[in-house]
Amino acid sequence: MNTLVEQERKLMDLLTRRVHQTFADARAAGVPAEVFDDVESIARSMTAALPASHVYDQLVGPFYDTAGLTQWWRVSRQAVNKAVAADSVIACRLADDGQWVYPTWQFTDEATVHPHLIALWRTLRPAADPWTCAVWLRSPQRELGDLSAVDWVTADRPLDTVMALADADAQRWAA
Repeated sequence: MNTLVEQERKLMDLLTRRVHQTFADARAAGVPAEVFDDVESIARSMTAALPASHVYDQLVGPFYDTAGLTQWWRVSRQAVNKAVAADSVIACRLADDGQWVYPTWQFTDEATVHPHLIALWRTLRPAADPWTCAVWLRSPQRELGDLSAVDWVTADRPLDTVMALADADAQRWAA
């Protein structure tokens, strides 16, 4: 397993190569230096896409915050808020500051939300708060061979098996 220091080094090495390549391409294309004048904004945009750290990371995280998600999706805060309201993204609100956070494990490589995870979310949410549902999705389930629902779904295992578990627990919670 990699440590945070090792992950940081890998990321910095990759970013350094990509930034150097971007500037080389810009020089070759005759792009004026002024295009890159707002380096603070560029750095802020780049780091906004990194998962945010919160106390809940051990249970449910890591997370994106709203700023990070808007950067990654290239949409407005309002678009993210609409996705939250429509339960088309898994979102939990932090108690300390009221910010929304979005578990990174729900997203595909194409920056979409895994549709089966949303199906599970929508099954669980009417019966429990977002944190309970997110913890359920990440907790090992005996009936799934000690895999979490997230691991089960992302391994392309049968959806009906995990949906039945979610439905049973949602009914039990609502009782």
